[in-house]
Amino acid sequence: MSASTHWTRRNFLHCAAATAAGLANRKAALGLLAGAQAAATQAAGEDYRALVCIFLAGGNDGFNVLIPSDATRYQTYKTARGNLAFTTDQLLALNANSSKTYAVSTSAPGFQSLYNKGQLAFLANVGTLLEPTTKKTYLAGTNLPPQLYSHNDQSDQGMSSELDALQKMGWGGRIADLLGSLNGTSSLPLGVSIAGNNIFQVGASSVPYYMSPYGVNNFYVTSGGATDPRTRTFNKMLGLSLANGNLMEQELAKSVTKSIGLSQTLITALANSSIGTGIWPGSYLAQQLQMVARMISVRNTFGVKRQVFYVVQGGYDTHDDQVSRHNSLISDLSSAMAAFHSTMDEFGIGTDVTSFTLSDFGRTLTSNGDGSDHAWGNVQMIAGGSVLGGDVYGKFPSQVIDGADDASYGRLIPSTAVDQYGATLARWFGASDTDLATIFPHLNRFSTADLGFMNLA
Repeated sequence: MSASTHWTRRNFLHCAAATAAGLANRKAALGLLAGAQAAATQAAGEDYRALVCIFLAGGNDGFNVLIPSDATRYQTYKTARGNLAFTTDQLLALNANSSKTYAVSTSAPGFQSLYNKGQLAFLANVGTLLEPTTKKTYLAGTNLPPQLYSHNDQSDQGMSSELDALQKMGWGGRIADLLGSLNGTSSLPLGVSIAGNNIFQVGASSVPYYMSPYGVNNFYVTSGGATDPRTRTFNKMLGLSLANGNLMEQELAKSVTKSIGLSQTLITALANSSIGTGIWPGSYLAQQLQMVARMISVRNTFGVKRQVFYVVQGGYDTHDDQVSRHNSLISDLSSAMAAFHSTMDEFGIGTDVTSFTLSDFGRTLTSNGDGSDHAWGNVQMIAGGSVLGGDVYGKFPSQVIDGADDASYGRLIPSTAVDQYGATLARWFGASDTDLATIFPHLNRFSTADLGFMNLA
């Protein structure tokens, strides 16, 4: 619509609705520039912590990320994986702390470096569970997660930990519901997504702020500046709706006002942001993590003490051409995570920022000829200066096909629940035992709520 076009009330409402949806909604905006400036008088670095969820969309083959390298278990791995197995000369050794040794592939030097520095841990055989499950209870169909091996269902269940709920909210969103008050009157929501809509960050009263790896898109109606006729017309109509509109129109106008205020504050702040001085890979995942770094670098502008970020790396549904495709993905993930945490160290907040992976599910140990198929238990990675790294947590499963841990076709039955994984992260983030019971409603069904991979000091 050009500046000379006649504006009607319908034009205004249509444009306002688009703004509210595209920039943020009322709950996501939570305040204006004045609130941000007031909150910024206290340095966020005094008590700052951030969680960065890296979702590996499609179902990462975690058991070709962490490989057992001692002779007996490596031979079992090689037999199970067939043409998907790495040869010994394709492995990078991880520092050993027991007779059971592990390696990563030569495509993942970033993981090796972080692990050997004590800044990365692996969590073995984690997955969606309603209760502890054995092969016997699996075969009997006792209290299993619904729609196992389904992308959409397992993604939603892993991000929500509400496996049996009809309407799901994310455990990242429930963290924001309970701990959002730590950010005071900040205009920026606790959750920030660099990768669009997701269940993980949606709570009962919390939704994330959505932005792209390239920043915040300016609202085109007001992009001409305060003296532009189009901007003046829009602001006048916005004021009339705030003053005289019906209830729905007033609420929409409030949301638009707050969204515009927050977007302008972010645009100004990001102009002075930093990605550090290190070398980053050029991938889309790295661009998303660069935006996370930029947002963290300007955290004091908003006076935030807690943040949860969400980024996505796609392409993990490797039914075919797995060897080439998966190696490329893991190379990207490994180097992007290493660059991100190097930047956090450079910022002086390496112990305040923790990244972690989630994925739809694991993949079959067995090959389908050129790839792997949907499975269950998986390996996840946790990185950062507060991670008690250089170790493998959880129970690494037997990789014997049709063995005690194999549901069928190399689909491993998880021995650790996503609830326990998330609870360990949430406790480090500041959640109390009471909070954890709300965030993870099935947590009390499992033996421990703390898997021990985080330094809580």
